[in-house]
Amino acid sequence: MFLRHTLLTRLGVDHGFGSRALIQEPEGARTFRQVHGIGVLEVSGPKEDPPREADGGWSSDPSVAISVFTADCLPVLVCSAGGRFVSALHAGWRGAVRGIVPEGIRRLLEASGNAPGDLVAVIGPSIRSCCYPVGPEVWEEIASLHPEFYKDHGEDDRLSLPSLVRLQLESLGVLPARIGEVDLCTVCHPELFYSHRGMGSSRNGRSMLNYIRSSN
Repeated sequence: MFLRHTLLTRLGVDHGFGSRALIQEPEGARTFRQVHGIGVLEVSGPKEDPPREADGGWSSDPSVAISVFTADCLPVLVCSAGGRFVSALHAGWRGAVRGIVPEGIRRLLEASGNAPGDLVAVIGPSIRSCCYPVGPEVWEEIASLHPEFYKDHGEDDRLSLPSLVRLQLESLGVLPARIGEVDLCTVCHPELFYSHRGMGSSRNGRSMLNYIRSSN
């Protein structure tokens, strides 16, 4: 079972946020060797074996479904006006803080020629602040790279990845009305999602696949 969002559905963009009930991956799924970095690659054509190292991709090729795996980290799906150019991004705390989402937006804008206000971005299910205590080393990096976010949230003992990513998107010029969210916590909903923090070793490496496909 894939979860959808109306912002992308209304544009006719094929997409989905994965769940435990996923039976079959989408046709043409292209994944990466994810390393919690900020690398974003263009993807087109045949499947690569082994996959390249990256934490996101973009494409205008409707034969491929740009895909990222998550199990508490935040998936972000983005498309250009009209849905021709699309991107899927994997944002754990390291990737989110260090700039995977701004890098993905930059690559999509360069390829599409769109303005930031033309983009649509949807934030998927992830661990939410209710279940995400983080240590001082995380807040120190946030304070260094995102002082505005730290000013508002630095006294908290829990991190909201969706709030950080939403702030980044808006600061890049993506319109708030064009930012959607599937507001579900992967830890709070074990019936729906695999969770690294919630399941520990019993997860056995299982993750959700999230994808988006060009409507070209």
